[in-house]
Amino acid sequence: MNVLDITYHGETVTLADLPEYRKFYGKLTSGVWEPKTFRTLSDQLSPDITYIDIGGWIGVTPFWASRRARRVIVVEPDPKCHAVLKALLPRYPNVSLTECALSPKSCLTLNAVDDFGSSETSALDIGNKGCSVEVPGCSMGELLKKAGPGPVFVKIDIEGYEYKIADELRALDRAQVRGVQLAVHPALYEKSLAGLAPFRRGRTLLATLRLARLYRELERVAAVGKFSSLVTYLISGVGLTRSPRGADILFLNRTPPLQCRGPDHTLGGRKPLPSESGPAERDKAS
Repeated sequence: MNVLDITYHGETVTLADLPEYRKFYGKLTSGVWEPKTFRTLSDQLSPDITYIDIGGWIGVTPFWASRRARRVIVVEPDPKCHAVLKALLPRYPNVSLTECALSPKSCLTLNAVDDFGSSETSALDIGNKGCSVEVPGCSMGELLKKAGPGPVFVKIDIEGYEYKIADELRALDRAQVRGVQLAVHPALYEKSLAGLAPFRRGRTLLATLRLARLYRELERVAAVGKFSSLVTYLISGVGLTRSPRGADILFLNRTPPLQCRGPDHTLGGRKPLPSESGPAERDKAS
């Protein structure tokens, strides 16, 4: 597989050089693709954090995070993405791949919206008829066991299936977890429902509210995506719009585990680790 180095949000990352992703790479390097996600990761990751990226796609966020976290666990069920991630993994020794979908089920159907390899593959029944595959499931408990002891930060972006597995998501409500960024996709969830439009919209509103109130140990940050508050998002972003808008909900631990802060985590870059410094810099450090 051909690869290319792309610089975005302060890190140079090696990704797959495939024609179907080149237009997206332009958005990535320009900084317009999910800048708040990278700001959150920059703020929350450090050399003692294990980062779990559930829905890692082709590695854009997990490989970027590998420069800032102790370990990265990528969870991705899409068969085409497996090939991309496996080809790149040797370049990232602190990244491991778990080929499954987060689910309480041992096996589930994964549906492609256009084709596998896109960022819209979902376990909801919303894809192309016949363009589906059976994949293994894994529980949140299994993933936390893989992470081992120590603080954990989790990003979840599973294209609407988050609405179906609230109990699995609730398993993150523990002291070990420093925080959770949960992407909600109300338009996809609404599309999966049966019934009249007002009924489906009402169910979507209530389900989104429940997701925003999942945790006790973890406290929801006031802003929801581009909206200043949860209420504003539910009204303007979900209820009173033609198609509900997706958003990221950030939850942070009220009493995060004690940890030493590592190098500067700003989007402008990070200070090099001792192993990356030249001889002069190492001499100064000693």
